[in-house]
Amino acid sequence: MRKILTKALSPLLIFIFLCMSFTSYMGGVFWAKAETSLPQNGDYAYVQTDDVFFYATANAQNGLFRLPPTYYVRLLDYTPTFCRVEYQTDGTHTQRLVGYVKTEQLTFVPYVPKRPYLTYIFDVEYKIDDDAKTSDGFLTQIIMTCAYYGDYNVGSNTYCYVLREGEFGYIPKPDDLYFDENTEYAEYLSSLTSPSTDSATPKAKNNTPAQIAILIALCLLVPLLAALILKPKSTHDPE
Repeated sequence: MRKILTKALSPLLIFIFLCMSFTSYMGGVFWAKAETSLPQNGDYAYVQTDDVFFYATANAQNGLFRLPPTYYVRLLDYTPTFCRVEYQTDGTHTQRLVGYVKTEQLTFVPYVPKRPYLTYIFDVEYKIDDDAKTSDGFLTQIIMTCAYYGDYNVGSNTYCYVLREGEFGYIPKPDDLYFDENTEYAEYLSSLTSPSTDSATPKAKNNTPAQIAILIALCLLVPLLAALILKPKSTHDPE
């Protein structure tokens, strides 16, 4: 009797084992896809080095300026070669700028930075030669307010790409132009490496409904099989 039950239930056990293996494999596939999903529109990307250009078009020949390192751009459209992004926001002295950055130079982050863009406002003074001064005392200097966007080199000379009175253009970079780095990305990396219970313990993957159902069925069958197989023979065998 036990041999008959074993032969009858063996295919069922094999089927359950195969189902569990398949559901586990598919769960791993779905998990891997979720982990390696492409950046989504609206995500932010970190500018890690000082050689990341902001381009007017998706062409490496149309560079406008080098983005300030340690700051971010916001993704508008992702492609494997160039990402369409925005930099800066509309403000009193600033203006949102849409362009392109090479995808390989961007580090996408899973958070929204508190200060994604560098806002650096400074005044530029233009002086007029004293010889050009008129008899009615016309001013010999003009001061204009500019918003700094990034650097651009021509030979050994460094220029700034700025917004000045609503128009973008280049001016010689002032010697005293300096800005603070954004430390949010460094703080994010530090939080990943700092010891903590949550980060040290791997998160368990969620079981799918199919896996749960199979596990329940298996739990119900195992005691039954054990009882049938291990049931002692009757001491009174019929003659």
